[in-house]
Amino acid sequence: MAKKKPSKTIHKKNEVVRGIDDYSLAARRALNVIYYAVQRNEFYRHNKFKIKMTTMRELMVLEKDNRYIEIIKKAIKDLQRPIELNNYYHPIHEVKYHWYSTVFLSEAGIMKEGNEWIVTVGVSPLILHLMQTKGNFTQLDLFKYTQKLRTRHAFKMYEYLRSFKAYRYIEITHDHLVKLLNVDENKQEYKYYSSMHRMLDRTINELKKKTDLDTLELVKSKHLGKERIYRIVIDPKANDIFK
Repeated sequence: MAKKKPSKTIHKKNEVVRGIDDYSLAARRALNVIYYAVQRNEFYRHNKFKIKMTTMRELMVLEKDNRYIEIIKKAIKDLQRPIELNNYYHPIHEVKYHWYSTVFLSEAGIMKEGNEWIVTVGVSPLILHLMQTKGNFTQLDLFKYTQKLRTRHAFKMYEYLRSFKAYRYIEITHDHLVKLLNVDENKQEYKYYSSMHRMLDRTINELKKKTDLDTLELVKSKHLGKERIYRIVIDPKANDIFK
């Protein structure tokens, strides 16, 4: 019988989970590994720390072949690109921003200590603050659900919808969905609303089968003025206060 992997839980602030980015699937997995390292070891006062390459590979669920170092390197580089936060209250500036842009990693490197390859990452002070579990956050299990997802769309949508787990449903505009999933609506495959709806429906079905969000349902999209709205049922038994 295969040995059951222990639970590896992380907590992400909702502002981050609902943020806008263009990270690859590998980058999203790497980000969660960094979260796990910080929160497990309470690295909140250390803006630079080390993670063993073998740990990165194992927690990112990568094959042990000649490619994994390059995959990890590219994933880390992706995390030096901006993430956009909406309606964000900055704890240092003490002001609420309608839109705010920051990065997860300010620096990164790969080095060798003896016979061991090491990944060094420098996490921005703001992100370290957000990694702490005070306030509204989303709890995620790396192995049980998150790292099993095979597409970046499913990965992003799982974390996003998980942050609304107590809600009966949410409604999301087409324009916001395009940004959230980093989908260029000018591409032929997503030129029409029907194409986006089919892609979202496939993603929802994957999440129902592979995650704890097994009551998800995509309701037929509707118009609100000129805007297309998608309604996603999260928990049909949730309290009416979340309607």
